[in-house]
Amino acid sequence: MVSSAPVGLADGGLRLWESVSKAHELDALQEVTLTEACRAKDRLDKLDGLLRGDIDVWLRLSHRLQTEDYELKVDQALGSANATANLLKQLLASLRLPDAAVGKRPQQRGGGRGSYSPTAAGAAKVSSLDAARARAAK
Repeated sequence: MVSSAPVGLADGGLRLWESVSKAHELDALQEVTLTEACRAKDRLDKLDGLLRGDIDVWLRLSHRLQTEDYELKVDQALGSANATANLLKQLLASLRLPDAAVGKRPQQRGGGRGSYSPTAAGAAKVSSLDAARARAAK
């Protein structure tokens, strides 16, 4: 069942919502993730307008009263656009939608990685310092 699109999405976000929700059966968690991806798409569209010059607010001239100098201030639109594009990529990947050609979902990582990964059942936790002390005692 296709849920209705979240309120407040612009054209880009609506198109993304419709294309994904019509093609895939989404659970509640995926719908929340898709909503955030659609909002990120809308933000990217606005930032793209700033960078292209379609929207004229990405730079302003500021008068410094203390020194009588003028200062040109440029907003951080490019950095924000790059960060938002990365966020959108991560949100879409986390949906784990099946590949249309193969029908398989992308691999899901099990558990944590690194220091967050659970230890094997029954495995003793020994710090590297304790292990070195044990070797030195032999």
